[in-house]
Amino acid sequence: MRESSGPGQKPGPLGKETHARALDALLGATRAIVLRAVAQRPDSTTGEISRATRVAPATASHHTSVLRQAGLITTQRTGGSVHHRLAPLGESLLGQRGQDF
Repeated sequence: MRESSGPGQKPGPLGKETHARALDALLGATRAIVLRAVAQRPDSTTGEISRATRVAPATASHHTSVLRQAGLITTQRTGGSVHHRLAPLGESLLGQRGQDF
């Protein structure tokens, strides 16, 4: 039987697979994939995210909009391109900065 964490106790670290399942459950599988793509490719455009995640550009745009509204990513328009980066909250949700997701 597994003990639960009591007051003042920190839960043990999550394994990579457990963390991925939890993220998928919280955000939805596609949105979690988009968030990971932004983490792996800082300053990526919506088109690059679309290609990397194999979703339609409109779908990538929708998911990045929701992630931005949730404070998980930031977006900057440069000319005709829109570039995305993880916000501090997104980094925190994904775990340690620089980790391979």
